[in-house]
Amino acid sequence: MINVTTRLLLLLLSLLLSGSLFAQATVELPRKSPKAMVGLKVGLTDIRIDYSSPQVKGRTIWGNLVPYGEVWRAGANEATVIEFSTDVNVEGQILPRGRYGFFLIPEENGKWTIIFNEVANQWGAYQYEESKDVLRIEVQAATKTANEEHLTYEIVAPTMNSGYIRFAWEKRRLYIRFQVDVMQQAIANITEAINQAKEEERWQIYAVGADFLLGADGDAKRAMDWINASTKLFDHSWNNWIKARLQAVTGDVKGALKTAAKVQELGPNEVDGLYQSLQTEIEATIKEWERIKK
Repeated sequence: MINVTTRLLLLLLSLLLSGSLFAQATVELPRKSPKAMVGLKVGLTDIRIDYSSPQVKGRTIWGNLVPYGEVWRAGANEATVIEFSTDVNVEGQILPRGRYGFFLIPEENGKWTIIFNEVANQWGAYQYEESKDVLRIEVQAATKTANEEHLTYEIVAPTMNSGYIRFAWEKRRLYIRFQVDVMQQAIANITEAINQAKEEERWQIYAVGADFLLGADGDAKRAMDWINASTKLFDHSWNNWIKARLQAVTGDVKGALKTAAKVQELGPNEVDGLYQSLQTEIEATIKEWERIKK
């Protein structure tokens, strides 16, 4: 006959064994709404969206599965998360850099509310607190005829400093527009690089900075100051060609032709071959400037 002490020991052993077996039986299984991620670098800003992507599967989504007028996780499972590596302007409002829980309040008609909440890691909207919202904005929702079976996000950036986040599920679409201050960031990065560069390399950083401002229609005076500093440190066909192009875009075609003649005089460089790669462009552009001067 088993005494009470033995029975207790057997019960404890049974519980330990069953707990161990249960732990071993916990396995990772595929989700009905798989995890998804989309990311893009816009200018100097990294943007990333982590979400779960449910399917329509013939269900009535809006006003049923997703109620109107209520805070929704903007996906499935965990709350959707949107991260910005720098401050951004979202629909005219400044949003500090950071990682945010992203929520929506859908409406049957009119604008939807988009929410950036300071708590990024949370399951659904069950523990959502409005007091922790960092930014709330209303955005007009669009209705399309095409059906989007899988909930999807897309980051579209037609320029280096602006774009939009596209949300699509079933027949509803949202386009959330943003801007980043790429010029301020770029100038700060170039200035820091100039200050930290070795003396023999500084002319290249000045030239890179001037070339960037030229291509981005930036501060022409700053660009000219940088390229003059570059050519003063070292005369090269490349930095003189940047200077010639800057002179041309600021209306000094005569000066541009004079500098371009110097570019041709300096000619090929045995070390880097930059003149050779630009020679066709240089010759064609000089002809165009000569035509304009006449």
